[in-house]
Amino acid sequence: MELFIIIYVIVWILLLLFLLYMYFTEEITFCRDNWKILLLCIAFTPIIMLGLFLYVCVTSIMDKKENENAKNKEENEKINKKLAVENFKKCHASLVDTAVIEQIGRRLVNIKSTTNRTFVDLQMITVCGRIPTDGDKILYVLDKIQLPEGHSLQLEYKDGGIGGRTYINVKEPNGNLSTKFLDFMIVDDSPLGALQVYLLSKLWHYLPMYWHACYDERFCVLSKDDLSKIKIRSTKTRGERPLKPSDIYEEENDLPEEALACDVTPKVTRYEDKYYVCCCYWSRFAGLVRELVEIKIENNKITEFLDANREVLYRYHCGIMY
Repeated sequence: MELFIIIYVIVWILLLLFLLYMYFTEEITFCRDNWKILLLCIAFTPIIMLGLFLYVCVTSIMDKKENENAKNKEENEKINKKLAVENFKKCHASLVDTAVIEQIGRRLVNIKSTTNRTFVDLQMITVCGRIPTDGDKILYVLDKIQLPEGHSLQLEYKDGGIGGRTYINVKEPNGNLSTKFLDFMIVDDSPLGALQVYLLSKLWHYLPMYWHACYDERFCVLSKDDLSKIKIRSTKTRGERPLKPSDIYEEENDLPEEALACDVTPKVTRYEDKYYVCCCYWSRFAGLVRELVEIKIENNKITEFLDANREVLYRYHCGIMY
């Protein structure tokens, strides 16, 4: 109602200014006939106000509907996440051997990008007379995932001014790049296929990134050996606030026993028609985290992908403020 009154006042002020302008100028012939101007004002003001009122009403209803849809979507997502956690707890042994998970995960995160490589270096990695791209190498490791004919996987580094990261794209036959790469994937409907979908979806956390984007950087934790390689900073002194990682703030201490005792065994299970992948990672800004993802594969396509849960096993923050 307040908005309606404000609009009403503004319209009448504009009409009044127009009336005064017409009154003091004689360029237009009918300006001398004031009753015509008043008649126009009286005739068109209700129409204008009706249009504005309808516009306000319609936009208000649409906004309310969008808010309700967003709220319902959020509530449904919470229910689905809770159900996914419960379903995972009903599962038992992993359907993929831990050693296989470790092997695939390590090979994937250790892929060397061809960016800034010399021509001699590139010649050394030629396969069948062709230099494999980063996308080729990724799909070579993830052998349960394919792309439709004419499509290719490409990595693209984008700098946003205060930081940049690497994006995974699918290049379509018409040359368009899509960041929704999971929509194009042809996946083997198996525990190993679900595992590779998970690894590909999280790969960007391990690819080159810079400055503020480093908040999303992860370190792969697939075994106790990975935990033993992680180094942390000593307890930071009061008022210490480094701007970015440097040699002055080296992480050189081992993880405490509390963190080393955590169970970080990766697991791939299935309950009814959905797969559940549970893996751990280390973040300088969160600590040791175990995440659970729910994946549904139908007709070799990924129909559902849900980040169901993240559990902090050992909380840690490096103290760095970018």
